[in-house]
Amino acid sequence: MDKPVKDTMNELNLVENSKINKKFSNKIWNRNFTLLFQGQAVSILGDNVFNIALEFWVLMRTGSVSLMGTLLAVITLPKVFISPFAGTFIDRHDRKKVLITTDVISGITILFIGITAIIDSLQVWMVFISGLITGVCSCFFYPTINSCIPDIIPKSKLLKANSILSSISSVNDMIGYAFGGFLVQIVGAPILFIFNGLSFLFSATLEYFAQIPQIKSSLKNINFIEDMKIGIHLVNKLKGFKYIYITIAFLNLFASMSMTLTLPWFKINNQLGVGLYGIAMAINTFGIFVGYTILSVFEMKKENKFYVFIISGIIISCTMIIYSMTLNFYFIAVMFFIDGLCLAVMGSLLQTSMQNFVPSDMRSKVFAFENALSSALMPIGMIFAGILGARIQMNKIIFADYAIFLVLFIYLSFLRCVKETINI
Repeated sequence: MDKPVKDTMNELNLVENSKINKKFSNKIWNRNFTLLFQGQAVSILGDNVFNIALEFWVLMRTGSVSLMGTLLAVITLPKVFISPFAGTFIDRHDRKKVLITTDVISGITILFIGITAIIDSLQVWMVFISGLITGVCSCFFYPTINSCIPDIIPKSKLLKANSILSSISSVNDMIGYAFGGFLVQIVGAPILFIFNGLSFLFSATLEYFAQIPQIKSSLKNINFIEDMKIGIHLVNKLKGFKYIYITIAFLNLFASMSMTLTLPWFKINNQLGVGLYGIAMAINTFGIFVGYTILSVFEMKKENKFYVFIISGIIISCTMIIYSMTLNFYFIAVMFFIDGLCLAVMGSLLQTSMQNFVPSDMRSKVFAFENALSSALMPIGMIFAGILGARIQMNKIIFADYAIFLVLFIYLSFLRCVKETINI
């Protein structure tokens, strides 16, 4: 085991990435990035509308909120258990084929759900199976996309490219909040299922015409399990990323607790209410969009990235602490906007650093491990939120969540390895 790990660590350089990038145009909007962008835009829009339609269908058919929560857990769990295996698989196979295959499988699965819903033959167990299939596909799809972008975009444009791609999600979230429920009422859930299935097939078609470079890796000569162990050992060796991973895992733990309690907190307070909850979440999403837009327009100096990263994390903590201490909606709206903006900045900087630092033949593994680790504590957070929320005032739990996270982020600011990782 020592020898392969040593060999792998010796290969941690950007020479391979540089060679690959020379094959493509020295601009963001080259042919390959444009094709992937268009496919993602349509596919994510379909996903957002589909999620709203799915919730509507399950609630109308069963009347069970807990069943809807179970379905969401089924979709989320593959991230924890399958992602590490998926990352190793991606690094050993043609990434273009992985993208196309996962989109086609997801598209056909959801089209089947839509057709069976139209003919009134859809059963709840079918929805669960389809949720599991699409959840597994996402475990392969998103690490692949994240590993491809650095190979089709110049390194100097990578932060902007990531911000542009990420802005798709925030824009579509806003569209989903604004029109999703309305569309369900007008055209019905089955038609929206069909739209989402077709959006996956449209994305797969565009991916077919994109040129995604093959990655040559000596690791293909060893067996799958050893390859996965090398990925785990690599993550452990990269101290900066390891500390960041742990912090993000706890961020998601606390965030999942706080966001689980946010809706009931709004609901039990007459000054707020469920209606204002939807507006607050839309404002938070708009803040995310603004953050991505700023990063896609303005250049950031390399030496400033770490300070911006740390300041963003501290501001996130402070805005949520302030939110937990007030019932003034206008003040809360401002806090949610700032929180969303800083989340976008922090996330983009971290993703870009990972893409720059990790070599192409190891990148999918690292992203997959990050997905697994960052998602692992979220179900625990949701469970604890329900238990504690019944015994302790909910805003006090939210306050404690982000107070702990603030301490963790201040601790990160003193770690030199984290600074070197973010500033790469």
